[in-house]
Amino acid sequence: MSDDGTGGYPWPAGERLTRDLAAIVSCAGLTVCDLGCGRGALGCAALASGARRVAFADVNPDALATAEAIVADRGWSARASFHRHRWDEPIPLAPYDLILGGDILYRPDFFSELMSTIAASLAADGRCLLSDPRKRLDPELAGLASAHGLALRTKRRSDHTIAWLTVDSGHRLND
Repeated sequence: MSDDGTGGYPWPAGERLTRDLAAIVSCAGLTVCDLGCGRGALGCAALASGARRVAFADVNPDALATAEAIVADRGWSARASFHRHRWDEPIPLAPYDLILGGDILYRPDFFSELMSTIAASLAADGRCLLSDPRKRLDPELAGLASAHGLALRTKRRSDHTIAWLTVDSGHRLND
């Protein structure tokens, strides 16, 4: 992945998940990662909802600096960390109870690396929610998730699709 400036763009499905987050999942007391955080809207929503700790992870250092400034302005720095991160690596400070990603499923050539990161970083009883504007996600996602020890289900909401990933207990890696 490249530093292509995508972190500054207001991605619509990510914005929708940010608005709906509290209605979809409780973040209270959880360790959360905003994966591909951009400006950090999802992580900020998790912090506002009582997350114990949020890691903001992005390949783009400018996006991380913006997210860090927003978090500091809101007084949440003590519960936040910021990490330059490339997919196919575990996210620093893992495992996470909840991994969030908005509009990060637009590059099929990186799906395997994304699934690897999620599998290596999700707590055994954790959940990952990825929001995408498309009605149907790429068909290879389920197979890639399974190959990485994850179970995938999708749910269409009003104007975006949520991909829910959990550890597939029948295929748990590293057991």
